[in-house]
Amino acid sequence: MTATVVVVYTAGAATPLELAADAEGYDLLFAAPVGALPDGLTELLAAVGEVVDVTDEAAGAAVLAARRPDGIVAFSDPDLPLAARLASRLGLRYHSESAVLAATDKHVQRQRLREGGLRVPRIRVLDRPDQVLEALAAVGTPAVFKPVRGASSRHTYRLDGPQDALRYAADAFAAGDADRFVVEEMLVGCPSVAGPDLGDYVSVEMLLWRGTVAYQMLNSRLPLKDPFRESGFFVPGLLPAAAEAEVYRVAEAACRALGLEDGWTDVELKLTADGPVVIEVNARLGGYVATLLYRSYGVEAVRMAFDVAAGRRPVAPTGGPSAVAFCYQILPPVGDWRLASWGGVAGLADRSDILSVVLIAAPGDRVDWRQGTQGTIGVVEGVVERPEAVLTAVRAIERTIADQVVFSPA
Repeated sequence: MTATVVVVYTAGAATPLELAADAEGYDLLFAAPVGALPDGLTELLAAVGEVVDVTDEAAGAAVLAARRPDGIVAFSDPDLPLAARLASRLGLRYHSESAVLAATDKHVQRQRLREGGLRVPRIRVLDRPDQVLEALAAVGTPAVFKPVRGASSRHTYRLDGPQDALRYAADAFAAGDADRFVVEEMLVGCPSVAGPDLGDYVSVEMLLWRGTVAYQMLNSRLPLKDPFRESGFFVPGLLPAAAEAEVYRVAEAACRALGLEDGWTDVELKLTADGPVVIEVNARLGGYVATLLYRSYGVEAVRMAFDVAAGRRPVAPTGGPSAVAFCYQILPPVGDWRLASWGGVAGLADRSDILSVVLIAAPGDRVDWRQGTQGTIGVVEGVVERPEAVLTAVRAIERTIADQVVFSPA
């Protein structure tokens, strides 16, 4: 029986192609402020489902209500508040506005996690750049500076002293991308937990159904690039059994503390000597996760999101993985640079363990490390037989990048 699902969409962890691939049995209503969408996105969405303009939220909600939708979903942090408001107007089950606030505001999130009995780092909020030294004194060094509301490590910096604090606070406030920032204690990872050559943090991709865990999968990470930029990840993850069980326990407790009950969550955790500590909780599917889960386990993550939204208990494939799927993000170096040449990087696609090489930036483009993973200039995706083999592929990728890619001063 066909169900109708509202998809609040301006961007996000599921692409229009992935939405279309998993839409069998569903009629999709795309709710978006049409005038604010990137060029071509409205037409692309219209090829998948009906597009409803919600620039006027009340008028758009009335159009949606006439279609009698069965559920609502969103796939990016900026879309979550609108989805919660539309769900309230339409009488649909979704995250409460309070839960969405906790999932998108880092300060509120830390408070809720602390109230839920979870360990959280010391934190201070800044409304002006001149507050940064007082905040740093309260938090201590090393510290992390980042937006209260942000994603992809954009304008996220390590602070080792007053000079760093003053510089990065001035730059971040001047950029105008956010008007509030936090300074918080930097969590120190324990490399021996994850093992050599892996990142000291992981994420749990967790699907919730009426407050219970319907599906969960560990996502291991490669080491961060300076200052806190994600370079890659793979599914299934690689952790000792006891550490993995504790990661799952803490991730579930974090979702419960924020009041999240339905749909995908992406919980990042630092692997410290004292156990996993929550870095952040995202109330949506993680970036690239849908592709990795499908390649590894045959899990149709977007379809499962639609199922939960429509009130259908999600069913995931059983059994082990058929492969280990990975994604490597090519990031620009720190500094003021332009991409001069890709050299022979595209030739990586000739390797048997690499499926695709997508080069986003073009020679001559100015590249910006301050945008975090939003400043990614290329993506390499592949599959291997064992988690350990991911590192072999990554070493080959990084050697090729070092040998072939050329940057010039901007």
